Amino acid sequence: MREGLKAGRVLALVSAVAGAAAFACGSPAPQDLFDAGSGGSSTMPGGGSKATGGGKATGGSKAAGGSSAQGGSSTGGASIVTSADCTKACDGVGKCMGNVCIISCDASHPCTDLVKCPAGVPCQVQCTVDGSCSSGVDCQDAASCTVQCGGANSCAGNVQCSGSSCEVRCEKQGACMSEVRCTAEHCELRCTGANSCPGKLSCSSQTSSCLVQCTGQQACQNQIQSDATEKTEVSCAASTCPNQIGCGGASCAVSCNNGACPNGVCCKAADCQVTGADNTCE
Repeated sequence: MREGLKAGRVLALVSAVAGAAAFACGSPAPQDLFDAGSGGSSTMPGGGSKATGGGKATGGSKAAGGSSAQGGSSTGGASIVTSADCTKACDGVGKCMGNVCIISCDASHPCTDLVKCPAGVPCQVQCTVDGSCSSGVDCQDAASCTVQCGGANSCAGNVQCSGSSCEVRCEKQGACMSEVRCTAEHCELRCTGANSCPGKLSCSSQTSSCLVQCTGQQACQNQIQSDATEKTEVSCAASTCPNQIGCGGASCAVSCNNGACPNGVCCKAADCQVTGADNTCE
């Protein structure tokens, strides 16, 4: 009896070894083993790698990038001025159009005192009648600024502006009678009225780009100086810009037409383009 059991065990052991050898040599494994083991392991790596691929979909981490972009926009959003911000800052000074504080100096309110823009919001000052804004305009604390000197002899006092951008338009005869000084990142000073801008015009070293236009008859009778770091453009029509023009930075282009700029231009920029006048600093 014991010998029969022993023989049975030996026979079973031999069969198991033979089966293992056959499996190792590439014989098909039993279907249940394939499903349970190989299939399971194929599902796991495949599923796992698909999960990783899903992780690529998590490369919806682009969504995360999107969220960082959104974070960027929310950072930018922190600096965005809303209409509510404008209403609060502009109260008692002017009226808001969107997020811009508009200060109107007209016949009913000519603004004989210094016009001061509120801090932190875009500002637009409209000096539309003769003699308005007689004490000048200060928008150095505004986010950006536009000053329209649209009446004769308007903006008689100094005009000063800063922020991301500033445009000063001296449109009528004798407008912008005193100094116009811009320390904004981007400056545009336009003297289109006859005898406008008789005071000094300047862009500071805080400025990146500076544009000066002297197209009104006998406009810009005083010094023009730009210390803008990147780009300066000055254009002078006939009978304008009698004093020397100075500029520096990366590039400076000065156009003197029909005898304008009789005292020449002192260009110290890396790239100077002076037409119609001598560059006295070459």
